[in-house]
Amino acid sequence: MFRFVLNQWRRQRGKFILTLVGALIISAGLSLMFNLTDSSQGTVEQTLQKKWSSAYDIVVRPKGSQMTTESSKLLEPNYLNGINGGISFKQYQQIKQMDAIDIAAPVAVMGYANIGISIPNQIHFPDEPGIYRLSNSHYGAGGFSKELIAQDGAYFSTMEEPLVPPNTRLIHLQDPKGFSSIQPFTYSLIVGIDPEAEAQLVGLDKSILNKKKFRYFNQEDVPSASKKSSNEFNIPVLINPKSFNTGYSQFKLEQVNVDLKTKQARDTFYQRLAQSDAPQPLDQEKRKIIQNIKVDASKVESAFFDSLLGQKTKVFPHSEANTNAQLVAQTGSLTYQTVKSPFPTRWENAYEVHTAPTAFKNAILPSSYLPKRGFRTVDSYEIKMKKSDGSAFKSMNPYLTFNVVGLYDPNKINVSKDPLNELPMETYRPSAASIVLDSKNEPVNPAQPINTTGNPIGLLTNSPNVLTTVDSVQEVMGDQSISSIRLKVKGASSVGEQSDKTLQRIKSEIERETGLIATITKGSSPQPVVTKVVDDGKTLGWIEQPWIHIGAAITIFRETSVGFSGVIFAMLAVAVVYVLATSYVSMLARRKEFAVLLALGWRTKDLYKIVLIEAAILAGFVSTVALIVEGIFSYVRNEAMNGWSLLWIALFSLVIYLAGATWSAWTIRRISPYEAIKTGEYAKAARVGVKLRSTVTLALKELIGKWKRNSLSVLSIALPTALLTFFLFVTFHLQGVLYTSWLGQFVALQVGPMHYVTMGVAISIAILTTGEIMWQNVTDRRASLAVLKALGWTNGAIRQLIVLEGFLVGLISGIIGLIVAYSTIYVLYDLVPWNEPLLIGVSLALPILFGVIAAFIPAQLAARVQPYQELKDAS
Repeated sequence: MFRFVLNQWRRQRGKFILTLVGALIISAGLSLMFNLTDSSQGTVEQTLQKKWSSAYDIVVRPKGSQMTTESSKLLEPNYLNGINGGISFKQYQQIKQMDAIDIAAPVAVMGYANIGISIPNQIHFPDEPGIYRLSNSHYGAGGFSKELIAQDGAYFSTMEEPLVPPNTRLIHLQDPKGFSSIQPFTYSLIVGIDPEAEAQLVGLDKSILNKKKFRYFNQEDVPSASKKSSNEFNIPVLINPKSFNTGYSQFKLEQVNVDLKTKQARDTFYQRLAQSDAPQPLDQEKRKIIQNIKVDASKVESAFFDSLLGQKTKVFPHSEANTNAQLVAQTGSLTYQTVKSPFPTRWENAYEVHTAPTAFKNAILPSSYLPKRGFRTVDSYEIKMKKSDGSAFKSMNPYLTFNVVGLYDPNKINVSKDPLNELPMETYRPSAASIVLDSKNEPVNPAQPINTTGNPIGLLTNSPNVLTTVDSVQEVMGDQSISSIRLKVKGASSVGEQSDKTLQRIKSEIERETGLIATITKGSSPQPVVTKVVDDGKTLGWIEQPWIHIGAAITIFRETSVGFSGVIFAMLAVAVVYVLATSYVSMLARRKEFAVLLALGWRTKDLYKIVLIEAAILAGFVSTVALIVEGIFSYVRNEAMNGWSLLWIALFSLVIYLAGATWSAWTIRRISPYEAIKTGEYAKAARVGVKLRSTVTLALKELIGKWKRNSLSVLSIALPTALLTFFLFVTFHLQGVLYTSWLGQFVALQVGPMHYVTMGVAISIAILTTGEIMWQNVTDRRASLAVLKALGWTNGAIRQLIVLEGFLVGLISGIIGLIVAYSTIYVLYDLVPWNEPLLIGVSLALPILFGVIAAFIPAQLAARVQPYQELKDAS
C-alpha cells in the first residue's frame, strides 16, 4: 500500500511537488509562528509585569473634576493640582474601610500661602530731602520669559513740608534711617496628607532628615485654633528645605527727578500734581534709580524655614521670619483645547492653553498680589469673622503658624522613577517641560527645558515645600477639604485580565457607593504630548510634556493577546483550508481512478488506507521540517530546543492532514464502480441564465456552471482574506496602541517582525490553495478549451479567460472576506472601520491579486491544450 502511494505521487510529479511545497510552507510557517509568537508574547508579558507596578493603583477625585483630555485616555502631568477639596472625610473613611483597599492615601490641597522674612539695614535713603518711590516686584524665572507675579510700591517724602495733594497718597518719613528693612516674600503651596497612609504608600517616614533632632508625624501632632481670632491656626508641618522656587524679589529705591529746592518750585510741582487726572500723578514723573536689591525666592524660603527652626541662616544672618503665613488663594487646573498637531508623526495629540485676565477679589489684599493674567483660575480663600474677634472686616484670609515637626527629603521617598511607568507625584516633585517649537512653529534644537516659576497661576506649578496633616486642613477648611485619594488595591499585583477585573470592580464600587470619580492609574505610562502656549493672543511656543496614558499596560496586554491569538488562528485556518482544498482537488482528479479500483474488487477500506498513509507521510514531513527550523532557531539564539513547540506543531500537523483524509474518506464513500465507464462531467451541470456576449460572461458562465467546486475556490481565498484583513486591522490597531506611550514603544521593538513573517506565510498558502483549485479546473475543462481553440481562439485569449476567472474568484472572495472580517472586528472591538479606505482597498485588492497570480500557471497549461489530441481522447 505504501509503494502504491509512492508510485501514485511519482506518476503525478507536478501535483506532488505542489503538495510538498504546501507542506513545506505550512511546516515552516507553524514553526516560525510558534517561535516568534512565544518569544514576542513572553517579551511583552515580562516587560509589562516589570512595568505594572506604580505609586498607586486608583485615584479618586471629586465629581466634576474630570478633564476633557480623559476621553483620549490622557491625564495632564499635574492633573491633581488645581483640585481644591470636594471629598468629605466621611467618604474617605467609607473608601478606606472597603475590604479590597490596602492603602488609602488622601491629599488635601490647602492653597498658596504668602511666606516672607524681614531683612534689616537694606534700604538707604539719601540725605538729600526729596520724594522717593520704593517698589517690591516679585518675579518668576525659568519659563518662557520673566514673569511679574506680584508688585507693590509706595511714594515717600523726606522733606520738611510733606503737604501735597491727597491724590498722590504720599507717605511722610520723619526718620528715613529707621525705615531700612525689606520684606521679600514668595508663595508656598501647602498640602495635607494622612501620615500613616503616606508612610505606607511612599515611605515618607523614611525620608526624614537629621532624625536625632527631627521626627515624623505622630498622634500628638494635632492642629489648634486660636482663641483670639477665628482666622488664626497653629498646624504641625514637615518642611522640605530644598527649594524648587526659581523666582526672586526685586526692590527698587527711586528718586522722583524734580527740582524741589525752592518754595516756588515746590508750589509749582504740587499744583501740577493736583491738576492731574491720573490714578497716581507721581507715576508720570521721571525717576532715577538710587538702589536696586535682588533677593532669590529660594533664599527667602531657606531663611524663613531656618527662622522657624530657631536657627540663624547663613544667607541673611539678621533676618526674621514673619510670624504667620497668610493663606492667600487656591488656584484651578489648566484648561486645554484640542488643536491639530504640528507634527502628527511625533505627537499624536496636541493641545492649546491660553491666559485669561485674573479675577482676584479679596477684602484686604490688592489685586496686584497676583499677575494681571494667568493660565489658571484663582479664588481668594477667606474665613468669616465673628463679632467677638473685634475685626473691622467681615471675612479675612487664614493666618497659619507652623509648628515644625521635621525636615524631609523628597528624593528619598519610595516611588517608581522608571520613565516607562512613572506616575505624577506633584506632592513631591515639581512640574517640568521642554520648549520644542518656537512661536513660528520652528523646531527648537536642542529642546529648551523650562521649570516652575513660583507663579500660583502660571503654566507650571511648584510642588509643596510644606506638608501638614489632613486633620489640620479639616480644622481650617472644613469637612469637604480632601482633594483626591490615591489607592493601593489588594489582588492586583500582576498584569492580566484578573487584575484588571479586580481594579474595574473596585472602581465601580467606589463610584456607586460614594458618587466620586475613580480612575485606574495602575499600568499607565507616560506619552509625549505637545501643547501650544498662548499669552494674550500671542503664541509663546510649544512645550512637550510626558502626559499619562491611562491603562497603557493592560491595553497593550489585551491588544497583543488578540494579535497573537489572531496570528495563530489565521495560520491554522489558512493551513486547514489549504489541506481540505488540496484533498478535495485530489479526489476530483482521482475519482474515476478510485472508481476503477473499486470495479476491480478493491474494498473501500483499502482506499481509506491510501489517503490515511498520504496524510501520515505529509504530517511527518511537516514535523521533520519543523524540527529542522526549530534547531536553526535554537542555534541562532543559543537556547535549548523548545520541545513544547515541536509537540504542538506535530499535533497540529496531524490534525490538519487527518481532517483532509477524513474529507477524502467521506468522498470515497460516495464513489461507485459505475463511474469507471461514465464519460464527461460526473456532476450535473447547473442551469446558467447568462448570455454569452463577451469573455467576461463566458468566465462567469464557467464559474456558475461548476458552482460547487468554485465555491470551494472562493472559500479558499475568502477565509484567508478575511483573516488577513482582520490581522492587518489588529496589526495597525496594535501599533496605534504601542506607539502612544513610552512603554508601548519599548514593547513595540520586540513584536514587529513576527507580524510580517506570518503575513507572508499566510499569503503564500492562500496563493497556493487558489492555484491548486484553478489547476484542477483547467484539467477538467481541457476538452471544452480544445473546442474553443478549434473555433479559432488564440493562446492569449485562452490565458485571458483563465486569468479573468481568477480575477472574478478573487473579487468575490474579497467581498465575502471583507464582510466576514468587518463582522469579526465589530464583535471584538464594537466598531466598524469604514473610515479606513486603505484597509478596504487592500482587503479587495489582495484577493484579486491572489486570484490572478494563482491563475497564471493554470492559464499557461490551458494555452498548451492541443485541440486534436483532446477531442480525440474525449471521443
